[in-house]
Amino acid sequence: MSTPIGPELTNVLLFVAVAGVFLLFARDWTVRLAGVALMLPRLVAAPLTLGEVLLFGSSVAAAISRVVYGWSFGTGEPVDEVNVSEDPDPPDADDVSEPAACVACRGSIPTGANTCPQCGWSYTAPRA
Repeated sequence: MSTPIGPELTNVLLFVAVAGVFLLFARDWTVRLAGVALMLPRLVAAPLTLGEVLLFGSSVAAAISRVVYGWSFGTGEPVDEVNVSEDPDPPDADDVSEPAACVACRGSIPTGANTCPQCGWSYTAPRA
């Protein structure tokens, strides 16, 4: 049989157990196990109230859902932003050393020009 504990100790154990619930959402399995270890004393020390059952039950269900979602759709790790700069390099100048195909009419843009002589379409943006 377990010895009855006072409400003060029950509240302290509840506080520690809630901290354990938050650890269930960590990425590392060892941290999740530590969260379970923090929850166990409160779960064993005294009967749970309805509010505590709802708190623990919904939090554990959410943590399990997060783990299952991670297994189904990837790790959820943040994507490393490689080669992303705030000030990108300006685009290279158009290569006009060879004839190019016109995107609008499928005609031929002659060497050295950037405007189609047949339809007037241009690779360069219009100047405002």
